[in-house]
Amino acid sequence: MSNSIQTHLKTEVIATFVINALLNGAIAWALLHGKTVLNLRGEEGIAVDLVITAFLLCLLLSWITIALQRRKVSSGQFPAVPADRFSVLRQIIRYLPDRPFGAALCIGLMATLVFAAPTIALLGLVGIEQLSVSHYLIFKTLWAGLIAALTCPLAVLFPMFKHNAMAAPAPLAGEPGN
Repeated sequence: MSNSIQTHLKTEVIATFVINALLNGAIAWALLHGKTVLNLRGEEGIAVDLVITAFLLCLLLSWITIALQRRKVSSGQFPAVPADRFSVLRQIIRYLPDRPFGAALCIGLMATLVFAAPTIALLGLVGIEQLSVSHYLIFKTLWAGLIAALTCPLAVLFPMFKHNAMAAPAPLAGEPGN
């Protein structure tokens, strides 16, 4: 992988983790500071919060990141990406809609299924039916940062691999015509 793309991706992932962890921790604290305990289930429970967080966080993160990265790609800031790099992400991106909001919506839905559902199942499986608000704030801060960091590469690489109506993707080394 090109050193500049690798460095850029690493920077984006780290920044995404830090920003989203702090932001989600602060939002959770503001919403929950008067409570003492949260149940796993129920309309104001941990499960509902994790589903909403996974969907909205990854939707908004992806939509914003795709827009910012498209500008960088269309201005030529990235070199050609070798065709054998990011093969799994390339396959996922291939099936996403061409439009940034459609892609972000799909990423938000995937994040809900891939991150929120297993987390909720695991909490229930290990018998955690309640958490103190302070423990939940620590958990949610780290969890939100983690899922944002894991989602970030899809959004960063989307404009490089996906043809869309607004901007051409970065050229792929080894593709016909290069």
